[in-house]
Amino acid sequence: LFSGDWLAAGRVDGALIRAGEWWRTITALTLHSGLPHFVGNVGFGALFGMMAGRVLGPGVTWLAVVLSSSVANFVNTLLLDSAHKSIGASTAVFAALGLVAGFAWRAKLFAQDRWAYRLGPIVGGIALLAFTGTGSPDSNTDTGAHLMGFVFGFISGTALTLVYKYLPDQRVQKVSGAAAICIVIIAWTTALGVWA
Repeated sequence: LFSGDWLAAGRVDGALIRAGEWWRTITALTLHSGLPHFVGNVGFGALFGMMAGRVLGPGVTWLAVVLSSSVANFVNTLLLDSAHKSIGASTAVFAALGLVAGFAWRAKLFAQDRWAYRLGPIVGGIALLAFTGTGSPDSNTDTGAHLMGFVFGFISGTALTLVYKYLPDQRVQKVSGAAAICIVIIAWTTALGVWA
């Protein structure tokens, strides 16, 4: 499309991100290796995204997922060899799962329930991460990106409990959703402009 090499321009590339190509932490979320990869991410993404959207609202969820997963991609790149390359929305999928777990845990933190109930969201989130995010030994799964997505989604979910009373406001949802879309557009515009 548009005669551009979208994979070269947008994938996570550890050396290039460390050299300042920040947009790759975002653009890589929109690239997939084929239909099964895409369908898997859409399926789990719809499930976890819908759960997060019901709690936080759709616009705030999209913005939190984009920001959390881009930070997760960046940190994962710093922790791995600089030659690391990856693509896919699975980091965002696990950021959505982390959002739900973090928000639910923080919201229950001050409840009078037993400790087992308060830790339920964390245990459930980690169990889902382990079940769906590790892949088989011969797969090309970026387990570090999945883990970082969950961690930074969890942090975002706990932080959003501090502003929960503003989340039902439709203006907040619309501005947040528009900001998420703008971030992705700016990242791809930058990527394609540099790699044209």
